[in-house]
Amino acid sequence: MLRKGAFFVALLGICFFGVTVAVKNPVEVSLRYYFDLAWEGPLVIALLAVLVIGFFLGLLTGFFRVLALRRELRRHRADRTLSNDAGALPPGSP
Repeated sequence: MLRKGAFFVALLGICFFGVTVAVKNPVEVSLRYYFDLAWEGPLVIALLAVLVIGFFLGLLTGFFRVLALRRELRRHRADRTLSNDAGALPPGSP
């Protein structure tokens, strides 16, 4: 319980820090990319967009890892079921 409370307080402090930095630094930036693509807007919006994109890319890589582990677990369970059906002893049994 104390651990969750400390995490919540730390998260609240980070959010407060982020909001106060955003309010005190209303800087306009210009981001340019190839093919004459450009965007002009507040620096805070650009940083928030990069943060969100990075978060979703991290979730995506974790999602693919979970899928691979589930596939491996399914294969191991199928192997165990086949060995039990054939009358063989499961690994680790005397």
